[in-house]
Amino acid sequence: MVTVNSSPTANAGNDISILEGDSTTLSASGGNTYLWSTGETTQSITVNPNTTTTYSVTAFMNGCEDTDSVIVTVNAQVVANAGEDVTICENASTTLTASGGTDYLWNTGETTQSITVGPSTTTTYSVTVSNANSSDTDSVIVTVNPNPTANAGVDVTISEGESVTLTASGGNNYIWSTGETTQNITVSPNATTTYTVIAILNGCEDSDDVIVNVETDQVVANAGADVDICEGYSVTLTASGGTDYLWSTGETTQSIIVSPNSTTTYTVIVSNESSSDTDDVTVDVNPVPEVTVSNDTTILEGNYITLSASGANNYEWSNGATQPNIAVSPSVTTTYVVTGYINNCYDVKDVTVSVVEQVAVDAGEDTSICLGDEITLTATASGAEDFLWNTGETTQSIIVSPNVDTMYTVIASNSMDSNADEIMVSVNICENEEIIPKDEDFSFIAYIDSRVSDNILNIKLTGLEDECALYLFDISGKLIHSDEFNGNDGQEVIRTINTARISDGVYIIKVSDSDKEHSKSIVIK
Repeated sequence: MVTVNSSPTANAGNDISILEGDSTTLSASGGNTYLWSTGETTQSITVNPNTTTTYSVTAFMNGCEDTDSVIVTVNAQVVANAGEDVTICENASTTLTASGGTDYLWNTGETTQSITVGPSTTTTYSVTVSNANSSDTDSVIVTVNPNPTANAGVDVTISEGESVTLTASGGNNYIWSTGETTQNITVSPNATTTYTVIAILNGCEDSDDVIVNVETDQVVANAGADVDICEGYSVTLTASGGTDYLWSTGETTQSIIVSPNSTTTYTVIVSNESSSDTDDVTVDVNPVPEVTVSNDTTILEGNYITLSASGANNYEWSNGATQPNIAVSPSVTTTYVVTGYINNCYDVKDVTVSVVEQVAVDAGEDTSICLGDEITLTATASGAEDFLWNTGETTQSIIVSPNVDTMYTVIASNSMDSNADEIMVSVNICENEEIIPKDEDFSFIAYIDSRVSDNILNIKLTGLEDECALYLFDISGKLIHSDEFNGNDGQEVIRTINTARISDGVYIIKVSDSDKEHSKSIVIK
């Protein structure tokens, strides 16, 4: 026969929490006998874990067993610390800082970890420190030491050459402004002097002064430090050391105003009822510079001009330059100011640079007219004051009525610059127009073919006979180039001029044969 025994149901009890350092009793149930993980075999055991620990128990009954466990959670124990006791001086403050938890409550009502206190008397401060599980209280004593009352003694008067003992009180230790640390010091000043003493008591301190007046019958004259002035200026001289004063100028006031023309030494006799003394002061007179600058000038926009200053040792221009000679290139008319210095004396001058705008001219787009018609040519220009057409006219606009294709050239200029442009007026024979016969078959065209070279001027001529000559003159009439050639019986002839070494400007081409002479103005760029 087989007997079936019922199994036990082990129960180690509910999980519990304790504070660090505390103990608790664990009780098991569900069996007849027990075996804990600690090795104990009683139904109840007492445990004191340092950290959270799981305990298991096995319950036995009728030869059967079952196991259960219980967790003992250990929470940290708060230990309040209000800090070390401190000592402060009267009217001072200190910061108290507690530790040991997460929340703080001081007996002042404040709830911060640190508080600042300034008690007038010795005071004990307590703080309750807590966290979620426990709390603790600690206290700190703030001892208040009274400030000493320093006393350096009453002011005293001595004669020159005598000494006096100064005695301080009010503290346990002393520090004098002389560096001495005794309660009594002996001093012998040559002039009236203030002495300071710091009295120290229980770490707190206070200070006091005492004046030692020194009476002297011996006059020590002082005319003041030597001074520098600029020529034409004045300066005040002040003497000291006595009650009466006599200057070498004859004046008897303590201060005098002088304005020497050259470096001069002044003497003063200083006296009192019993003695006198003499001292000198020198007034150095520095010359005022006579600065001269370049004359006002006019430049073309984009050019530079050098401005010069002289007559001083150092210079400061209004544009920041510090050299006597500066190169400028203003875009508009500008006045430059220069200050010239000799020592601390100075003179100021200015020079104006007038700027003339560069000339730009446009004779207009090439155009065409019908034979017999007329057209107005107008040059547009910036910076120009005068105009000169190759027709001889000097107006900005001219009216022309050529019979053949004609190139018109205009020169625009101002006082410092000129520029030229040309316009081709082509003449067409329009319907129903009368054809005006030419007086001659001569044709004269000057052009540069940039497809070949930008430096070769081509002169294409027809209608010439016999021996011919070609001349190139500049605008002033100076001969630049000459060339003799055969007219090819009136057929086309092309002559060339290399312009690589010729300056930009307006030039005159003149062509002649046995009985005719022809000229044309051209612009070389």
